[in-house]
Amino acid sequence: MVRTDTPAAGDERSVQMQLLEYVQQTALFKVRGLSQELARKAPVATSPLTNPASLLHHLRWNEHYWVEVITMGREDRAPWSDENPDGELEQGLTLPIEEIIDGYSNQVQLTRRLLAELSFDAETEQALADFHPTVRWVVGHLIEETARHNGHLDLLREMADGAVGD
Repeated sequence: MVRTDTPAAGDERSVQMQLLEYVQQTALFKVRGLSQELARKAPVATSPLTNPASLLHHLRWNEHYWVEVITMGREDRAPWSDENPDGELEQGLTLPIEEIIDGYSNQVQLTRRLLAELSFDAETEQALADFHPTVRWVVGHLIEETARHNGHLDLLREMADGAVGD
């Protein structure tokens, strides 16, 4: 697949969904090809959960939460809890990197299928404490969250094996 941020059409939905796809594909691009060891390399001593594997796993469960749980009203299956809010990051330390990549890839495909059925103006099934988001807001939030972690992944990849690039 060729990564591009250029949409096929200029309407809001086409633009936003293409930007989401672009940042999702970029996250995968930054992690693919890393060994098990390098995928778990955490160069910041005070942040052992900040490594490519854990961040990609976090992105997977972040999409699950915002699309399946908040937007669709489905059960939260994520590996976090009140007692262990970093459960998904911790799993990144032990799961095979191929499983993490496949899990995120599958979640990305599910996200696209579920969002394709919804109007950007529709409110999510679940409200947040301070407001009731729309699907438009959720898509924007996913772009923001994924892009922010792509910056982390970019630096972590360079520190892991020297690979640079978009």
